Amino acid sequence: MTTIQRRAMVVEDDALVASLISSALEKANFQVAKAESVAEARRVVDDFDPDVVLIDISLGDGPNGIDLARLLSRTRPDIAGLILTRHPDARTAGVTSDVPAGYGFLRKETVGDTQLLLNTIETVLSDRASKVRQDLDPQRPFAALSAKQIELLRMVAQGLTNSEIASRLAVSNSAIEQRLGLIFKLLGITEIEGVSPRAEAMRIFISHAGLPDRD
Repeated sequence: MTTIQRRAMVVEDDALVASLISSALEKANFQVAKAESVAEARRVVDDFDPDVVLIDISLGDGPNGIDLARLLSRTRPDIAGLILTRHPDARTAGVTSDVPAGYGFLRKETVGDTQLLLNTIETVLSDRASKVRQDLDPQRPFAALSAKQIELLRMVAQGLTNSEIASRLAVSNSAIEQRLGLIFKLLGITEIEGVSPRAEAMRIFISHAGLPDRD
């Protein structure tokens, strides 16, 4: 008896990560196509006709992975979808759009083995993507921060000075200092001799969400 080979498309701009994911899927009897950008994914999807797409959020210049997911959810609702990213949620990538209904969300750092990834893919393929929404986990990094606080922290991680941030947000330097002080408190950053709270906040952001591109 011949087993029907399902199709998966991996949308990931890190070539090594894309290769590792593709290899795991091929060993699980998936036929795999890869794309490095939203533009390439849009070209591939119609010809390849995947059963499931795995999409990173940050895909370099141009539209992001959430943009692609929202497009596919409208135009190809027959395709199951999984956001597979290092970001705790879309806000830390500077994305304001919501993850579309019907898509799962899995953080790369929580994938300890291939079987977990394959099990998650089976979950979204069986129309149970709502069971895999780590971006809604109240224990995820930065869950206590608002969207505006995360954007401010992201600007800090971009290396912008308080003065530059204040200029971009059209507020005073003292307002930025006050807002950062609250963020430090929410992140549990306390005064430690020889350690800058601002630098520690930057370190925490980068460790969980990566180094953000400058806007």
